[in-house]
Amino acid sequence: MQKKISYGKNVYGRKEISAVVKTLNRSTQMGKSVETFENKIAKLFSKKYGLMVNSGSSALILALKVMNFPKGSEIIAPCLNFGTAVSSIMLSNLKPIFVDCDIETLQIDLDKIESKISKRTKALLIPNLIGNIPDWKRIKKIALKHKLKVIEDSADTLGATINKRSTGIYSDISITSFYGSHVISCAGNGGIMLTNDKNHYLRAKVLRSWGRMSTLIQDSENINKRLGIKLKGFHYDRKFVFSEAGYNFEPSEIGAAFGIEQLKKFRYFSKLRNKNFKHHRSFFNKHNRFFIIPKIDNKVRTNFLAYPVILKNNNKFTRKKLQIFLEKHNIQTRPIFSGNILRHPAFQSLVSDKNKLNNFKSSDYIMKNGLLIGCHQGLSSKDISYIHSIILKFLNEHITK
Repeated sequence: MQKKISYGKNVYGRKEISAVVKTLNRSTQMGKSVETFENKIAKLFSKKYGLMVNSGSSALILALKVMNFPKGSEIIAPCLNFGTAVSSIMLSNLKPIFVDCDIETLQIDLDKIESKISKRTKALLIPNLIGNIPDWKRIKKIALKHKLKVIEDSADTLGATINKRSTGIYSDISITSFYGSHVISCAGNGGIMLTNDKNHYLRAKVLRSWGRMSTLIQDSENINKRLGIKLKGFHYDRKFVFSEAGYNFEPSEIGAAFGIEQLKKFRYFSKLRNKNFKHHRSFFNKHNRFFIIPKIDNKVRTNFLAYPVILKNNNKFTRKKLQIFLEKHNIQTRPIFSGNILRHPAFQSLVSDKNKLNNFKSSDYIMKNGLLIGCHQGLSSKDISYIHSIILKFLNEHITK
């Protein structure tokens, strides 16, 4: 029986396991491994500060929180997105204003951004969706023109560059994720917020750890430092003085130790992902009468989360039929994230004059005609060939009908 070919996979070995065991034997409390990991990822994004958290979604919430936007401010984001990228805006008492996508790149349609900017717009929150990269230089130019902040949601890729320079140079804050299906993992979860602004970093650090003041104190176990504060006349312990209404977004020291070992394999993992992606692209290019081929700027170097399979309109078959066929042959699939996110139950309340349900034709097209298949480092050449053979089988069955 054919083994299940997964859409994503957490690939690790003895070194990651050994790092986890060492951490268990030392201390699981957030410490040196987290700090080391933060510094290494910050360098990948050309940022001064990295703050590791428990997920990319948490990193987005912190990014929006430290920006201190007035309640009800508008944040521009693509309609084709991931659920928590949008919910992070909503949970921050801000209003998402959507822009359609480009079908070939899956990225935000830059030509449509400025028409959505109003006096209430404060930021552009834009993802490197599925690992492809938008024109960040142009995004930054738009932001500077309209005095907007830029948040880069790089959850789907790591270490992406344009002209050999990190995409992080164009953002005020960047985030990324270390979920199990991503390029590298922190034992299944983890995320990080990255910035050059020390005040944003320090505030996020407090918010990450319940809002406790002691987070910023070196040698926080020193009893004299701890008790050197009064709260409305009462001497109290700084360990439990809350200066912010915070969260518990602390990462795992175990995850950071795991992630440090994964990072040593990052270039190798990238090479394998890109090899698999290119094999897929070459295959689908031979059958481009049925499929739209992903467009990538030749100045970009990135790692795709998965391969986007997008059907052309004139096919005799549907995405649903292809998806069922692949799953029946043990090839795992996923939709291309939200499609038109306004069609989802959680986000229908966002439909408005600015966010008209039927105004996002490209996002609707992706929702109807797009799916994802694996290109991760856990797939062998044999696995890739099997996927292609099953798609050929499907095409042959439907072309002759």
